[in-house]
Amino acid sequence: MKYVLVEWDHDLDDEPYLIYSELDDHRYEKRRVEFYRNGITFSYGEERGNEGALASEPFPEDLRTLRPEEMEGDFVAQEISPSLFYEIWNQSRERPDGFMGMFF
Repeated sequence: MKYVLVEWDHDLDDEPYLIYSELDDHRYEKRRVEFYRNGITFSYGEERGNEGALASEPFPEDLRTLRPEEMEGDFVAQEISPSLFYEIWNQSRERPDGFMGMFF
């Protein structure tokens, strides 16, 4: 498994600005946690369902080339540790009002 953080700098209210993804051995997305600027958090995959929201194409080996056409603005992807992903995944499950709500 690989774990990726995408930081997307944009002015869109209805799009996430942080996206944490878990990738399988073929680099397909298995789980994802999205953070929105209004404090809402969504998670997809495994027991949380909605696998249709996951990326349908594998992530590239070189994350610098990851840039879906529909994404405008500054876009940075980097590999992260499994422990960071699991911390985010587990906390997003525990916060039905959105993980970011615990900071306000």
